[in-house]
Amino acid sequence: MKVKIYDDYNEVSEKANKITSEIINNNENALISFPGGDTPKCFIEKFVADVNAKKIDISKTKFVSLDEWVGLSNKDKGGCAYFLNTVLFNNLKYNFAEKFILNGANADINDELQKHQAFFDRNGPLTLSVLGVGMNGHLGFNESGVDLSLNSHIIPLDDTTKNVMVKYFGENFKPTHGITQGIHQIMQAKTVIVIANGEHKSDIIYKSVRGKITNKVPLSVLQNHPNCYLIIDKAAASKL
Repeated sequence: MKVKIYDDYNEVSEKANKITSEIINNNENALISFPGGDTPKCFIEKFVADVNAKKIDISKTKFVSLDEWVGLSNKDKGGCAYFLNTVLFNNLKYNFAEKFILNGANADINDELQKHQAFFDRNGPLTLSVLGVGMNGHLGFNESGVDLSLNSHIIPLDDTTKNVMVKYFGENFKPTHGITQGIHQIMQAKTVIVIANGEHKSDIIYKSVRGKITNKVPLSVLQNHPNCYLIIDKAAASKL
């Protein structure tokens, strides 16, 4: 894990986009994945601007969902697919070669899980995985204590995630499970970029970088990844 510390959120987003653009432009038929949420928003906006300016060619690049709240479709605000549509796909002038976006509202969620895994089987492994990190160190919905050998799977949400989700849904929706790429799929990615900003992430960044490698803190597992960049601002790095 290569820890890169920058002044602020904007610079973190710029550096993540620079690495992303180089990887896509140098890897024909790349398979990539971006997260939803507040942290990647600026990064994705910069990515969209570069694609639209023809600085990044995604014509042969494939995209796959990282995760989704079970129960949400791409029309439900607060969902990962809704975020990706709003911030990424709807703003692109050019299309990915192919994409698979999880539908957490599929009445047969196991069918959705199988389709997600099948997309990986056809197109994987990931060329690039871009990730945020949860307050408990989760990656996607790989919660504390997750089985590190899993590929695509459905997982109960832990209490930390349930508490954080209030900012997305208020009291209107209380999901109990997530559907997500597994740690095994993330570890197989040729390059991983994890972005984090803000002092509120400093505790989990410290545990993940300085602590022992454990599935209790999923981000810590990326200490063993051969090509992982942890790109953070000074506030998130304040306890290192």
